[in-house]
Amino acid sequence: YVAVEKAMTGVATAFAATPQQAGQVVQALAALDAEHQAFITGQPASSAGVSSAAPASGVTAANGATAPNSASGSAGTTGGPTTMAGVVGLLTDAQAALGRGDYATATARLKTFETSWLDVEGEVKTRSADDYRQTETDMALAESLAAQQSPQAGNVISRMVGRLQSYTQAQQQYGVFDATIILLREGLEALLVIVALSAFLKRSGNRAGEGWLWSGAVAGLLLSIALGLAIQAFFGAIINPSNREIMEGSIGLIAAAMLVYVSYWLHSKASLGGWQSYISTQTRHAIGGGRMVGLGVLAFLAVFREGAETALFYLGMASNIANTDLLIGLGLGFVILAVLGVLMVVVGMRIPMRPFFTVASLLVFYLCFKFVGMGLHGLQVAGVVPSGSAAYLPSLDVIGLYPTWPTTIAQLILLGGGLWVLLRDRIGSRPARGAKAAVLAPSSR
Repeated sequence: YVAVEKAMTGVATAFAATPQQAGQVVQALAALDAEHQAFITGQPASSAGVSSAAPASGVTAANGATAPNSASGSAGTTGGPTTMAGVVGLLTDAQAALGRGDYATATARLKTFETSWLDVEGEVKTRSADDYRQTETDMALAESLAAQQSPQAGNVISRMVGRLQSYTQAQQQYGVFDATIILLREGLEALLVIVALSAFLKRSGNRAGEGWLWSGAVAGLLLSIALGLAIQAFFGAIINPSNREIMEGSIGLIAAAMLVYVSYWLHSKASLGGWQSYISTQTRHAIGGGRMVGLGVLAFLAVFREGAETALFYLGMASNIANTDLLIGLGLGFVILAVLGVLMVVVGMRIPMRPFFTVASLLVFYLCFKFVGMGLHGLQVAGVVPSGSAAYLPSLDVIGLYPTWPTTIAQLILLGGGLWVLLRDRIGSRPARGAKAAVLAPSSR
């Protein structure tokens, strides 16, 4: 792919030359044809040594001169992954070289940009097809003008830098708030189940069951941690540069689907009666016939279920959050959970169920909305889902909103489903309130 793309750029550069030289055009077309024929026959690319990384010690320009790398953070100079900031740095290097009349260095930087661009073009193409096409055109034009030592190359490069500058902003779309929400929501749900079961045992005078209860909870927590590490190791082994976006996008969509269920479950329990009925039913099944082991299993499943969901949710956001933000979010979540646990278990504080479940369901829906947008965005970058970009569509990375039709339509469907659930419950509760009022109203006789 890199070899063919490079040969295509060579053809575009030859056609853009002024004055145009037929010999160079024919030579560039022959090179492109050679790459195609090599691919068709299964032979190695003829452009040997094509790489997206700039040489560490210097760059060989078109005229054979060697130009030292600048310290502006060019793509590939440290052997790390190519970033948008790195490729823009190559353009600013070329622009600075043109400013001092060093056309050899400018040409070398543009050639390095040409190969480095292949690693980041997907991000631009998904977010704006127009920016992608214009950059592809300007890339060939700038290289042609620099090779001809034309001052106009600086104007083309300036145009490219201005266009790509917005793509160099922070790459992490998840933050401390997102990481804290997941642990707090999942952990607090498990904590509420354990505290409610403990209160049930105390009221019934069945102290013997508390040992089974807390043993099951601890076992669920330990197994959740082990599962999280195993999942991370498994996906870390199978994810590689060629399938990273596909894997991360798929995981994000799976996490979003689970969050839809979690949000609906929370909404259905957003009343004291609903919560008490849930706990009562679960407890009766667990200790039916006096078998305390059933209570331990219930506590284990309550904690393990939330822990397994938490592991999957964090895996879905792991590649799009800074390690510092992730650790801070985890730390805040643990601290808040510990404080609430002490207050509920030791002090006996009660959390109002309806406000808690209402707020929790809204936060989970926000995360679901974001997972859907970013999951589809990852599949768009991988080419699995068409980009369908449109400049007039809204874009807001903080909530996973991208100016593409696939992401926008999916999120609108999600919003529509959420509104339908809310309106259905409101409409359904009106007849019930009317019937209750009729029963309680005094007789007219």
